[in-house]
Amino acid sequence: MPNEKMSSRRLPQPPGVAPGIVIIAVAGFLGFVALSMAVLFFYLRSAVPHVFERVTENHFPEPVLQKNPQEDLRRFEHEQRAALSGYDWVDQPKGLARIPIEEAMRIIAARGDKAYDPLDPPASTLSSGAAPAGSSNGVRP
Repeated sequence: MPNEKMSSRRLPQPPGVAPGIVIIAVAGFLGFVALSMAVLFFYLRSAVPHVFERVTENHFPEPVLQKNPQEDLRRFEHEQRAALSGYDWVDQPKGLARIPIEEAMRIIAARGDKAYDPLDPPASTLSSGAAPAGSSNGVRP
């Protein structure tokens, strides 16, 4: 019985596509792509002359790193403390000197209400007989 049912069935229909046409279409497409790439290659080479030359890489210099950061910090803090706690000339011809910060705070505190008023110029810059403006004898009260 199974053979009788099978004999009445029709065989599958053969494909209607000719393999030669498919091969020609694929070959034509690949040929078009290859021709397009060749045309673009020659156009690019003529439009931008050095496009296919190898570019040399420029290496950045290595960063300069601290060898011993703890020692650098200790030395920096020592220099800063020395500048804040010692005497030194800032500009000797102009008469500018650096004094310890504790001394500067004591001087400012001793001036009281007049602590932030402008300072009188030194006596050496005044002419021999002239007194500073607003002062009768050149000395602040």
